[in-house]
Amino acid sequence: MQLITVGKGVWRGASKAVQLEAAGAGDVTVRERLGKLRLIEALKERGAGWPEITDLVSVSRATYYRWKRTLKREGLKGLKPKSRRPKRLRRKVHFTPELLITIEQLRKQNPTWGRWPVWLTLTRQGVRVSERTVGRILAHLEARGRVEAVASFLARARRGKPKRRPKRPHARRKPKGYQPTNPGDLIELDTLTLTLAPGETSKHFSAIDLATRYSLAAVHTRATASLAASFLTELVTHAPFPIRAIQVDGGSEFMNEFELACQRHHIQLFVLPPHSPKLNGHVERLQRTYRDEFYTRPLPTRIPELQAELDAYLNYYNHHRPHQALAGLAPLEYLAKIQTESGPQPSHMY
Repeated sequence: MQLITVGKGVWRGASKAVQLEAAGAGDVTVRERLGKLRLIEALKERGAGWPEITDLVSVSRATYYRWKRTLKREGLKGLKPKSRRPKRLRRKVHFTPELLITIEQLRKQNPTWGRWPVWLTLTRQGVRVSERTVGRILAHLEARGRVEAVASFLARARRGKPKRRPKRPHARRKPKGYQPTNPGDLIELDTLTLTLAPGETSKHFSAIDLATRYSLAAVHTRATASLAASFLTELVTHAPFPIRAIQVDGGSEFMNEFELACQRHHIQLFVLPPHSPKLNGHVERLQRTYRDEFYTRPLPTRIPELQAELDAYLNYYNHHRPHQALAGLAPLEYLAKIQTESGPQPSHMY
């Protein structure tokens, strides 16, 4: 049998490596801190001051001397990061079910009380408990939903009772998949607020048919449900096709009498969801046209004279104004075209 041995130098080097590994030299943080200590020693020998050393090495003077002290006292293992766990931990407070129920009842009877009023009440009743323990019990109850947090209770109380939505027996949301294809399948209605003179505002009612872009408009001093119902009657009377459905926003002028008028004329009434004017995009764009083309010209401020001017513009709009969406035709020209293509149909022209 051949015995193979290693030299003393190799054995001593291996033993030293094992000792260094056990002391922590294999730790990345230990090696990094040891390198910084050596770098600081080299900078100090060159006469560098601590402001320069701190900028270069990112180690404060106090940290350097602490590392150097622990390295001298404990060796490489002294450079290992120490545990940040507190030496003294707060003991978990165990409270009795009776105390838990008592505090829960007090808080439910007084939903705005914090820990101090609850603690004071318990102290006067002869219950021995600290104020902090009361706070921890309240936090325990809030986390499990057994009592409501004071902030959420106050926020809910300030909001008050939710507003009741008015009952609308005829209005509803537009059915999913409802696609207007023929004239009168869907008319969009909206109101526009105008300032024609300083301190004087008027309300402009607009209606547009999605299939033909046929439009009707009326101007009034106010926007009420009764005036909206009158506008609907005028629309039904003058439209050159039967109206099957109307779409409006949630404005109060499109409730009550207006809704009853839709029901009386056997017209479906679709109401938009809140804060969604983009769903009434055709009439919104039409009102911009009114602003740009009609209300930029010199106009009378009296309602009857203004309505006469508006009727004249509507005659031009429906009979002569070209529309890009209608291949350059005016609304009534386009209507005549599709009626000719589909055969003669009885209608009355505006």
